[in-house]
Amino acid sequence: MKLKYYLVAIVYTLTGLTLLPGVKAQSDQVITIKIIPEESYQTITGFGASLAYYENWLLAHPNRAEIYNVIFRELSLDILRVRNAYGYDAEMVGRVKQFAVAAQQSLGHPIDILVTSWGPPAALKSNNNTKNGGTLKYSVMNGKVEFDYAGFAQWWNKSLDNYNANGITPKYISIQNEPDFTASWESCLLRPSEVVNATDTIAGYNKALNAVYDSVILRNNPPLFLGPETVGIGYNAVENYINALDLKKLYGIAHHLYHGAEGGTAASDPFTSANYRKVGNFHPSVPHFQTEYSRGDWFQLAGMIYQSLVQENVTAWLYWDLIWDGAGLVNLHFPWDRNRWTNAKGFNRTKDFYVFKHFSRFIHPGWKRTGTSPDHQLLKTVSFISTTGDSATFIAINRSATDTFRIRLDVPGFEIHEATTYTTTATSDFDTLSYFNDTLLIIPPKSLSTVELALLEINTNVKNQPENSVRQKLEAAILPNPFSSSAHIRLVLQMESEITVEIFDMSGNRLFVQKAGTFPAGNHHLPFDRQGLKQGIYVCRISDNAGNSVLSKYVISQ
Repeated sequence: MKLKYYLVAIVYTLTGLTLLPGVKAQSDQVITIKIIPEESYQTITGFGASLAYYENWLLAHPNRAEIYNVIFRELSLDILRVRNAYGYDAEMVGRVKQFAVAAQQSLGHPIDILVTSWGPPAALKSNNNTKNGGTLKYSVMNGKVEFDYAGFAQWWNKSLDNYNANGITPKYISIQNEPDFTASWESCLLRPSEVVNATDTIAGYNKALNAVYDSVILRNNPPLFLGPETVGIGYNAVENYINALDLKKLYGIAHHLYHGAEGGTAASDPFTSANYRKVGNFHPSVPHFQTEYSRGDWFQLAGMIYQSLVQENVTAWLYWDLIWDGAGLVNLHFPWDRNRWTNAKGFNRTKDFYVFKHFSRFIHPGWKRTGTSPDHQLLKTVSFISTTGDSATFIAINRSATDTFRIRLDVPGFEIHEATTYTTTATSDFDTLSYFNDTLLIIPPKSLSTVELALLEINTNVKNQPENSVRQKLEAAILPNPFSSSAHIRLVLQMESEITVEIFDMSGNRLFVQKAGTFPAGNHHLPFDRQGLKQGIYVCRISDNAGNSVLSKYVISQ
């Protein structure tokens, strides 16, 4: 059987580093990197980000339809993280509903929703304030402190009722954002377990989780629980919270990266932090989610995403803010006054947008991380392959500040067939380039590159087959997928064939049929457009006159 793989190479360079002895980047030296599909690690859940603040700016923006396509479709976003502000922000769920509808329109399918509580209403807080820390409200009877865990659980159930009434069924919930941090914004302090002494009276995250879980799990179609969403991975924060709770009640271990992750033995160098591996080795059979980060420069961000994926084995990685005023993945300009805009559209993609896109656009739910070899201190590599075997991603991080590397990719048993490259540097963002020539990748200094590759399996058993046998007479793939207006069908034929193209909806109704023509053996590219179909998921059947056929599911994204 002949398999097709499409690979993506992501290359990232950090400043301030020198080459190790034995690792040279001279113009005449080529380093061969092997991709090992048989070496399998975690399965990817997806990439995401938050719409938690500045929501009204987005809803009021005259170009919001284009912005939706940028943040959802262009990034191929999988998870949308939103606030649970039930009881003190009556319009919150309505905004989330609009975002969920916009995401489905842009992506062609529903987006997974993660609802996180920044804090409960003031009536449930010890300080009678949604902001400025505090903990759950408590009473003292006969010298015993009783926290209102039942009220907290009831609030969560009413919140989910409100979401469901608006047509939203959250895939995940997190009962409290950053329970280890007292913030000036909405917050609620919860220790791993209750603390009651002469100086502190603080509710326990473990008991709060029990109360919410034990009631929410009785609902129809209950959400999956993530937690504890600690501020970072340093100071044993994740371990301390997890050790105090019933882990069976969590689907995934979630945290942020604001401490213990941005640097280690060297400041601002995530590759020198040992915390990624330490946390990754903590209950490795439970999915790990990185659910918020936005800080540092774009080089550092790329390294942190890589470390999370490779050292911690996270299954999901979420940036903090999709939109913000002067920051975020998309910088929104003040929507109510065009005179304050700095360009004609009233928004711009930030540098972090392109770094995040290098990962989110090319690594998808269900894909598995696979092995690469060899590994160098200055050249970090990783690969991902889809469940269908027709797509994959190769990532290499060049940590040198000055040297250009020449890399030859080798996938034993496969032949590299096609390549397209996108590159981000300090002065350019996601430019299309041609780095590959005879499977050779040229990596310039301080660059982040994404290379799409198509591979064909080499039949090593051909001499044991009859002379007239054929491994697979017809192969076909629609590229790109998803697409909005037009694409192409890549055909690989082992003999001259007459090709027919049919399109079906997901109910099996045939919507279109066309004789594409007769083609000789070899590789071919046929133009393919949306045929006037609305956005959604369709099936294309490509068949030849010998009775061979290939079914290919594809998505029209707009």
